[in-house]
Amino acid sequence: MTRQRLKSILLILLVSGSIVQTAMLWTYHPSSESIEQEEVSFNEIDASKTVEGNQLVNPELVVYSNGETAYQTQIIGRTILNRIGASFDVGVLVLTDKASNIPNSKRSVEMIFPTPISAKMLEELLGEDQIAMSEPIKRLYLLDYEGPILRLESTTGRFKDFKLIGDDTVLKRLFAYDKKKPMTKVELKGGDYTYVPSNPPRLEEVFVYDEVAQDPKPLKRLESAFFTENSNVQQIKSRDDLDVLTDGVSVSTYDRDYNAFRFNTLSPNTQTSSVDYSTLVSYINIHGGWLDQVTQRSGFRYYFDQMSKSDEEQSAIFRLYLNRYPVFGETGPLLEQPDFDLATIKINFEENQIRSLSRSMLRADRKLLLRETTLPSIERIEQQLQEADLRDQISGIRMGYEMTYQISTSRYALFKPTWFIKQNGKWTTVDQATEKEG
Repeated sequence: MTRQRLKSILLILLVSGSIVQTAMLWTYHPSSESIEQEEVSFNEIDASKTVEGNQLVNPELVVYSNGETAYQTQIIGRTILNRIGASFDVGVLVLTDKASNIPNSKRSVEMIFPTPISAKMLEELLGEDQIAMSEPIKRLYLLDYEGPILRLESTTGRFKDFKLIGDDTVLKRLFAYDKKKPMTKVELKGGDYTYVPSNPPRLEEVFVYDEVAQDPKPLKRLESAFFTENSNVQQIKSRDDLDVLTDGVSVSTYDRDYNAFRFNTLSPNTQTSSVDYSTLVSYINIHGGWLDQVTQRSGFRYYFDQMSKSDEEQSAIFRLYLNRYPVFGETGPLLEQPDFDLATIKINFEENQIRSLSRSMLRADRKLLLRETTLPSIERIEQQLQEADLRDQISGIRMGYEMTYQISTSRYALFKPTWFIKQNGKWTTVDQATEKEG
């Protein structure tokens, strides 16, 4: 009897406790402080303010030759440069004015840059500081002649050779090539030449939504990149109805139609030395970075394209690439410039002062693959150029993407694979060039 009574009392206590806990849960109102979501600044889009190796100098192509036939290599140019810098000691061998003074190699890897680069840039890529060459470098060769030799060819036709001392297994990897990808040598204006794939690959036509409205908004990104903690910044409208941020010394102009901006500064010089390649890359790193991670995952990168000089001002261009093919955008009177290319980052600078930076703010969060396209063969392209009397006028030829930016309600960019030629210093599609002449 007593045991039964204890069980009843215990059951009553358990039921009572359950009722009390339920009441407490229903009447409990937690107190807490609201947590504000951290705003991601434009400066931090690239996740790091250090140089990204895959967004720097990119050889236009890397070709292996066995003395008779040329093939595409199995490893990209950046990897070859890194392996040379990490695995070999570079030492000066000889400097000549004619190639005939240096015996030919039975096999070689040839790297051709979109436009010539400086010895300083190559030093940074190789991690070496012994490459003293005054003329710009247009080609780099890795030769197998009584041991590995690194040969540089300047725009004036001079050669400089460096003896490589290192692991032979690395050398074998550097000479790796893909027999399934033969290359064709194409003669250019002035006796120059380049290589293109003998069998053009099937490239995808790509449709990309531009996520302009995604946070942070464009003007917030510009303010964070160029006017950090600046209480003097004001937003005004320009005569062309463009959005302008200014602190009275520097001005950032934003074009809403094309989602692009230009930053100009009249601030006093703060550089203690001349502007070089490292300075330009660092400037982009701390003034907006390159591309956000989502856009990079969509296959986009920026690579160095060229430097040019006119009067006292110089300019440097980094070009957008899609799946390792160059992108050429619409050009026109945009951002107070007569022929700005939307597919580029353009920096204008003086000897020791960066004056302006212009670029698109494309964010490719959504990408659609529309169709695959097989480009015409190089033989057909050369025939087309010959018929239009352009064959002897071109100084460059490349496969890439033509970018068309639509400024309709839903903004997007269309990337169409095609052949490009360089004529009178400017890149244009083969179809556009031949139609003009026709």
